[in-house]
Amino acid sequence: MPEQTVILTLGQPIYAQALYYTAMFSQKPFREALLVYRHGGTYTILSPGEDHHGCWVSATAPLDPPRHVAFMSWPSADWDHDIAAHTLTFAPDTGAFTQELRLPGEAVPRAQHGFAVAVPSAESIDPSIGWEALREQHEASFRALHDLAGVQRSGSRHDRT
Repeated sequence: MPEQTVILTLGQPIYAQALYYTAMFSQKPFREALLVYRHGGTYTILSPGEDHHGCWVSATAPLDPPRHVAFMSWPSADWDHDIAAHTLTFAPDTGAFTQELRLPGEAVPRAQHGFAVAVPSAESIDPSIGWEALREQHEASFRALHDLAGVQRSGSRHDRT
């Protein structure tokens, strides 16, 4: 069967979260990330080492704060041109989240966790400007996230360890 192409349109941003991982998959050592939920069930995630898209479905209404969300990444260089499944469960009272990562061919999922805060004015986010610019634009959200996670700030511009 010949390869086929499917054309997808990434929806406009409708919600976004700054994430800080306190435990993560060793091959993805990027503590900070920006998760942009898009209209129509698409998403973009950006971090110092990730910039890919996929689709999502939530157990809550689309514009309600997420509680339990399933994500499927589309093939990208971030995942060696393969896919990955992520299920995130958020605890709105503490800001904590747990994440189950499933990779193709691996029987045991990987557990990750951390903290998340909503990013204000998500509908105005432009993911095409990249991680560095978005990190700078949303410094206040990441600062609040660091406070929530109990992260000690270093003398550098951003603590990304």
